[in-house]
Amino acid sequence: MDRQLQNLAARFEAYSQWRRQLSSRIEKLEQWLTAQTLTNPQTQKAFEQIRARLNEDKLVLAFVAEFSRGKSELINALFFSGFGQRLLPSSAGRTTMCPTELLYDPKEPPHLLLLPVETRKDKTSVTDLKRNPSVWESFPLDLSTPEAMSETLQRVSQIKQVPLNVAHQYGFFDTDEEATKILERGDDKVDIPCWRHAIINFPHPMLEQGLVILDTPGLNAIGTEPELTFSLLPSAHSVLYILAADAGVTKTDLDVWEQHLVSSDPASKHGHVIVLNKIDGLWDELKTAEAIQGEIDKQVESTAKILDIPPEQIYPLSAQKGLLAKISGDDKLLERSRVPELEQALTSRILPARRQIVSGTTQADLYALIRGIRGLLDMREDGMHEQLDQLFIMRNKNKDVVLGLLDQTKTEKQAFEQGLARYTAMRRIFTHHTNALLDATDMDALRANANRTHLALEAASQTKNVRRAIDMFFTTLVEDLSEAEKQAEEIYEMVKGMSSRFSKELKMRPFEPRRYSFEKCCREIDRLHHAYVSRFDTLWGRTARVKLQPMQRFFEAIVTRAKHVYHVANRDAESWLKNIMVPLETQIRERHQQLRKHQENARQIAVASNEAEEHVREFKEQLTLIKAQQKVLEAHLEKIDVLLAQTESDTPAETKSKELVISQ
Repeated sequence: MDRQLQNLAARFEAYSQWRRQLSSRIEKLEQWLTAQTLTNPQTQKAFEQIRARLNEDKLVLAFVAEFSRGKSELINALFFSGFGQRLLPSSAGRTTMCPTELLYDPKEPPHLLLLPVETRKDKTSVTDLKRNPSVWESFPLDLSTPEAMSETLQRVSQIKQVPLNVAHQYGFFDTDEEATKILERGDDKVDIPCWRHAIINFPHPMLEQGLVILDTPGLNAIGTEPELTFSLLPSAHSVLYILAADAGVTKTDLDVWEQHLVSSDPASKHGHVIVLNKIDGLWDELKTAEAIQGEIDKQVESTAKILDIPPEQIYPLSAQKGLLAKISGDDKLLERSRVPELEQALTSRILPARRQIVSGTTQADLYALIRGIRGLLDMREDGMHEQLDQLFIMRNKNKDVVLGLLDQTKTEKQAFEQGLARYTAMRRIFTHHTNALLDATDMDALRANANRTHLALEAASQTKNVRRAIDMFFTTLVEDLSEAEKQAEEIYEMVKGMSSRFSKELKMRPFEPRRYSFEKCCREIDRLHHAYVSRFDTLWGRTARVKLQPMQRFFEAIVTRAKHVYHVANRDAESWLKNIMVPLETQIRERHQQLRKHQENARQIAVASNEAEEHVREFKEQLTLIKAQQKVLEAHLEKIDVLLAQTESDTPAETKSKELVISQ
C-alpha cells in the first residue's frame, strides 16, 4: 500500500477508532448511571440508540461519471492497487453497467450479489428487493487469488441483446428519439445490461471500517434507474464526479451534472469533488512541462467556469498512470499522476466533515438525556436540604412547632396529589397529541397517498394530468409533515408549561424540554420535489402523452425515498416522545417519595424528638452521596467532551496522548 493511501487508511481507521472510543465512553456512563439508579427503561433505550448510530455509522462515497471517463480505474487506483492488478473491470467501452455498491458486512461471506435486470418489469424498488435475498444471484469471491476475484467481478459489465419491445419493458430506450434512431438503423435487437444492481461484499480494510463505495454508470443508466437520482446519490456523504481532461466538459457530462447532481439543490455543487481524469492524454514529449501544465490549468479553468464552481474543487490526474505507478512502485510516475493529491483531498475534506456531523448529533442527543439526569440529582439535593432545614427547626422545639411542621407536610402532600391529578389530565392530552403526530407520518397514510397517485397515473393520458397527480402527492406529504410539526410544537409547549407550573407549586426543578422539528424531513421532501420537477421536465416536459410504465417506475422511486423520510420521521419522533416526559415523570416520582419520607420522618420525630440527630446525620450522608454523584457525572461528561472535541487533524501522537488522559 502506497504512502498516501496508507495515510488515508490510517485516517479512516482513526475515525472508526474515535467512534468506538466514544461509544465505549457513553456505555461506561450508562453503566454508572444504572448502578446509581439514575436511569429507567426509556433512558436506557435512548442510550442504546446513540451507541447503535455510532457503531453502525457508514461513510458513503459515490463515484459518478459518463461512460469511458475512467471511473472504475480511479476506484482501482485509490483503493485496490495492493492487489497488483485491476480488481474492478476497467477497459475500453462500457465497464460498470449497473449501479454497484462495495461494502463489507461481516455477517455475510465475501461474494458478489447481482440483481437480474428482469426485476425492472415490476414496480418494486431496489431498496425493497434488498430485503428479498431470493431474487438476487450470488457468486462467491475467492480471496486467495486476485485473478479469480477479478474474473468474478467482470460480471458487473455483462450485457445481453433483447428485442426493442423487451428493452422497453425494462425501462430502456423509452424516449421516442432513442427508439427512432434504433428503428432507422434497422436493428432487430439492442444491448442492455444483464443486471440491475450489484453489491460486492469484500473485506477490504477501509470497507471493514465502514466505507461504502457507490460506483454508478453513465447518464443512460442513471436515468433508467431513478432510484439513483432520488435516493442513492442524495444519501452519499460525498460525490466524486469524473470528467476526461482531454475532452473537457461534454454535453453528456453537463447533462449528468445538471440533471442528477445539482438540479434539486444547486448549493450541493460546492460539496462535490471534481476529477479531471486522463491528463496523461495531454502529456507530450515535444512540449515543455510548463506548456503541459498550462493546458491542464486551462482545462481546470474552463471546467470551473462551466460547472460554476471554484477551481480548488477540481483535481486533474491520471488514474491509469497512478494505478500503474502504485503496482510498479514508480514514485516519480505516481507523483506525476497526481493521484496522491486527490487522496489528500479525501483525507482533509470528507472525513473531518463527517466527523463533525456525527459529533454534533451525538452531543445533542446525549445532553438531551443528561439534562433530565442533572435535574433529578438537583431535585434530590433540594429534597435533602429541605428535610435538613425542617430537622434543624424541630430540634429542641416544643411539641406545637413539631405538630405544625407535621401539618405542613400533610398540606404539601395534598397539593402534590392535586398536581398529580392535573398531570394525569395532561397525560391524556399528551396521548391525544402523540396519536395525532404519529398518524400524520404513518406509513399507512403514505401508502394510501401513493396508491391514490398510482390510480391517477393509470387513468392519466396527458402530461398535465400526470403532473397534477404527482404534485398532489407532494402536497399531501407537506401537509402531513406540517401537521406533525404543529403537534410536536403543542407537545413541547404543554410539557414546558407543566414543568414551570410544577416547579412553582410542588418544589420541583424546572427543566427545558427538547424541541423536535420535522424541518430536516421537510427539506428532504422539498429536495425530492425539485428533483422530480427537473427530471419530469427533462423526460416528458415537451410531450403531451406520457408512457405509463416508465412513469410508474419514476414515481415508485419517489415513493421509495418518501418511505425512507417517513421512516426516519417516525423513528426519531417516537424516540423524542418517549423521552420528553421522562424528566417530568422522574421528578414526580422523586417528589412523591420525598413527601412520603418527610411525612414519616415528621411522625417519628413528633413521637421521639431525640431521633432528630440521627436523621440529621443520615441526611447529611445522603447529601454527600448526591454531591459525589454530581461530581462523577461531570467527570464522565468531561471525558466524553474531550472525545467530541477531537478533530480529524489530530496527529496519531496527539490522539494517543488524549487516549491516555481519558483512560486514567
